Amino acid sequence: MLTVATKREYECSSGELLHFLEKSGIIDTEDLLNNLVKMKNKEIIEQHPYNISQGTDGRWRTYLPDATKPNGRRQIAKATETAIHKAIIDDYEVAGDKNNLANTHLENLYEKWMLWRRDTGTDPKTIKENRNDWNKYLKNSVLAKKRVKDISLVDLEDFFLSITGGHAITFKCLCNVRSELSGIFKFAVRQGLVQHSIVLDVDYRQYRTRCKPSKSDKAPYTDDERKKVLAYLADKTDVYSLCIELAFYLCLRIGELQVIEKADVGSTELTIGRSMRRQQIMNDDLSFGPIQYTVEERIKGNQTAGFRTIPLTPHAQAIVEKTLALYPEGEYLFMRWGKPLLANTFNKHLRRVCKALDIPYRPSHQIRFSTATKLHEAGVPLNQLSALLGHSETRTTFQYIKQKGLDKQSTATMIAALDV
Repeated sequence: MLTVATKREYECSSGELLHFLEKSGIIDTEDLLNNLVKMKNKEIIEQHPYNISQGTDGRWRTYLPDATKPNGRRQIAKATETAIHKAIIDDYEVAGDKNNLANTHLENLYEKWMLWRRDTGTDPKTIKENRNDWNKYLKNSVLAKKRVKDISLVDLEDFFLSITGGHAITFKCLCNVRSELSGIFKFAVRQGLVQHSIVLDVDYRQYRTRCKPSKSDKAPYTDDERKKVLAYLADKTDVYSLCIELAFYLCLRIGELQVIEKADVGSTELTIGRSMRRQQIMNDDLSFGPIQYTVEERIKGNQTAGFRTIPLTPHAQAIVEKTLALYPEGEYLFMRWGKPLLANTFNKHLRRVCKALDIPYRPSHQIRFSTATKLHEAGVPLNQLSALLGHSETRTTFQYIKQKGLDKQSTATMIAALDV
């Protein structure tokens, strides 16, 4: 006897075989699937526990299971036999979906959550980061194999104890995993699997001391390294060198730097109003498509603070004027083969510069850190620095300011204050 299943289940369970048979010309997949669905529907009607009959008024009637009614059933009436059959089949499939939902395991809900987020506009980069965290920390866990409705507070605490054992994870990574589980359980509430997200009940402070310290690899370029880079690039005329040189005079994200339009350049300032985005769209099987680049009139985080005007120093103005004179064609200030520069090619050239100077290579974003640190040490107020960086909150800006070792002036101040 044919096992009752939906058309989608047939497609998923036998997809590869059906594709092979259709490609070989043995069958027509669509015809086969339609026949399977017809067989399934016929079996549903044959197994329907209530009588299906036509009344004297010509309407067709039967009962459907309904636990909310005194006799556990409710009557329905339709104008035609076809319509009554469709109502029975629809009710059967809805009941099946509810049963499947009640038995949903965390790993299955995760897949549905990911697709839902993609379809509701979550940033593809965020979705890919979630996928990476899932694969690293959750995919092979005991928690992933449990039914969502059976997961208890103890289960969650045991999971967090396991991933923080031996100081194997930073607190930042732990927070990422917590956020992912929080999102999945919010989705579970939305789907009616649970009434409350128990992720909210976990006290995460107990795990902080079990986490290893974060080792930041975001060291800025030192003043000496910055001077060497700028001196090395001073007589270069290729577009990559000019772009790298200008980056050391600005506070821009690489995505903003890539798509500066010539129309954005003023005599003493630069207007920032767009950014290049690199993303991969997730497919239905949770794999990711090819890398896509888009230029969008929005800034990272979509914050109003990202749209801003940045002063151009005399040296920055000179670099811009040199670039405009050498490369007058095109919409953007920095272009290659008729297109804006890409971040990976920018960093390749930056790496070559660092290698030629025998200094540590640090990617494009570290130039932004370097500029922020230098301006802070020069006395630019934190709120003004936030405006230059395009941050809406000063606490974000403070993360960009990298503390250096004690300098001579601070040492002298310490001696004068304490050595009395």
